[in-house]
Amino acid sequence: MKALLPISLIAAFVVAPAFADCVVPAHDIKMPDGSKATKEEMLATQHAIKEGNAAVIAYGDCLKAEQDAKIAAGGDQMKEDEKVKINTEYANRQNAQVEKLQKMADKFNVELRAYKAKMAPPAQQPQ
Repeated sequence: MKALLPISLIAAFVVAPAFADCVVPAHDIKMPDGSKATKEEMLATQHAIKEGNAAVIAYGDCLKAEQDAKIAAGGDQMKEDEKVKINTEYANRQNAQVEKLQKMADKFNVELRAYKAKMAPPAQQPQ
């Protein structure tokens, strides 16, 4: 029976880090100049932004699991204002990453419009 306590403590410490390491997505996407970029550069950037979106979603899922574990660890003794504080902290962390990705997507859309304008056939002048 005495052996059970140390084993359960070790198990708790092994499981705890599973939620403690939510990896913040990298937003180091090189934005091409749409007026000079090739189709391949624009497609590669679009693909990178889609991968960034998937990383932000995975980060959000990880944060949610970490948040839920933190609240569950507090048990019945955790006050409502403590739960709100935890929820706010995790929401702010996720929102910061969503905002960074949104800025990248907005910048890409500006460059995409420049790329499309470059690719459009010249307007014919009336004679």
